[in-house]
Amino acid sequence: MKTVYADYAASAPISERALAVFEETARMPGNPSSLHEAGQAAADRIEKARAQVAALIGADPEEIFFTSGGTESDNWAVFSGFRLACEIRGGPPVLAVSAIEHDAVLKSAAEAAGRIGNGEGKLVLLPVSEGGVVPVPREEEIPRASFFSVMTANNETGVVQPVGEWARVSHVRGALFHTDAVQAAGQIPVNAKETEADLMSLSAHKLHGPVGVGALFVRREIAGEFPNRTFGGGQEGGKRPGTVPAALIAAFGEAAEESAEKMEEDARRISALRDFVEAELLSLPGTVRSGEGERLPGIANLSFRGVGGEAASLLCGLAGVMLSAGSACHAGNEEPSRVLLSMTGDRDRASSALRISLGRETTEEDARAVIRAVKDAIERIRNG
Repeated sequence: MKTVYADYAASAPISERALAVFEETARMPGNPSSLHEAGQAAADRIEKARAQVAALIGADPEEIFFTSGGTESDNWAVFSGFRLACEIRGGPPVLAVSAIEHDAVLKSAAEAAGRIGNGEGKLVLLPVSEGGVVPVPREEEIPRASFFSVMTANNETGVVQPVGEWARVSHVRGALFHTDAVQAAGQIPVNAKETEADLMSLSAHKLHGPVGVGALFVRREIAGEFPNRTFGGGQEGGKRPGTVPAALIAAFGEAAEESAEKMEEDARRISALRDFVEAELLSLPGTVRSGEGERLPGIANLSFRGVGGEAASLLCGLAGVMLSAGSACHAGNEEPSRVLLSMTGDRDRASSALRISLGRETTEEDARAVIRAVKDAIERIRNG
């Protein structure tokens, strides 16, 4: 029996184009930092990828710094961004991040508040609506912070956030603004310049690239004073030293270019499949959807009232379908979704939620298989 993959929000399978570029580049012998012919060939692949990733988010190539993935990008953005805003520029020792951020932002923000600001650092959590949107406050209600972070789209609900407005209100406070675009880039149009973001995090494996590589966009105007997180050689403009993984980066660039080319067609087809799955499963009594307004094309977050904490059992009971109860980073965690609790405060809803995430290779047959498997599992649990 065919196994259906419905967990694209956790990781999208590497595309054939990206894999071919990875394999070709991996066979090249040169270190990109070497001046000989082989080294410069590898360096050329990296610079091509830098331009491809930059084009995906409307940035300049020199504003792209490669990392090991989204978590490193988020940590670097938060720690160095807050240090620049607070210690170097003299802003208030306060970070403000949304309550629905990925742990890579939330935990690094909590740590940065304790380390930066002469012991006076404070973390402020920006509230979220029941529909999953982080509302933009009136000017007089903007927290007095020097660093703000609001994700471009949530990884559990798919809800797209008003990050352009958040960037503008952050700048009203004279603060720096970071957005975690890991889940959004490659699925919806993302433009760092139009958003007016100072910092933006990306990850290759969410857009059909390889695991183990990501990027941090650092706006040109702050790049010169943006602090390192590590120290060593002169790679990545001296900002992120270490031998650069040319094959991973080249594949990332190819995946970024391919995602830009296919984005409109993918979004139209995938969102239609998601809507079909949602409509069928919402016909089950006691089923509710989390997330309103604009959403990423492939994510459906559904709660099945009465299932309670048996969501994990539900996952185990799905015949031939792979999906998630929430963020992949929380696999094995029996606590209900922190994101859904922040939105609704409803533990039953949060603990009975499934995240179904479809992608480029999902077919209508796959969607129907997801529907059948979830319905069968719900019926088994509710019938004891």
